[in-house]
Amino acid sequence: MLFNSYEFIFIFLPISFLGYFFLKNKTSIQAAQIWLLFCSLFFYAFWHLAYLPILLSSIVFNYIIASTLNKAL
Repeated sequence: MLFNSYEFIFIFLPISFLGYFFLKNKTSIQAAQIWLLFCSLFFYAFWHLAYLPILLSSIVFNYIIASTLNKAL
């Protein structure tokens, strides 16, 4: 699925936006952020499942680095 494909524009993007704003208004911002995380993971896995571990390892690595820097400040 590409950013300029019909399935992205007319299916994935509206579902992602509606889910985000629904969760943000009805529950919490953390639930909405988790929703966006899962939407991103689905988007990358839809293109090719082999890219999912790369994205997950990047997320974990960046989280660890950011946490370490935050503690140092």
